[in-house]
Amino acid sequence: MWAVQPSAGLDAWLYRADPVEGCDGCARAMLRLAAAERAGAQTARYEASRDVRAHPRHAEDAAPDL
Repeated sequence: MWAVQPSAGLDAWLYRADPVEGCDGCARAMLRLAAAERAGAQTARYEASRDVRAHPRHAEDAAPDL
């Protein structure tokens, strides 16, 4: 039982995933997300989405060209 009902905005944020094209980690997380959605596994959906959100800007993390 929720003490406070989660809002639609929070749910949308928790499950949002914006993968970076060409990133193997994002691709794997998106496959897990799709499988979790098919299975109706909310915790697995959140974890896969979180993995994508954890590193959304791979280009900014790359070493600069010298």
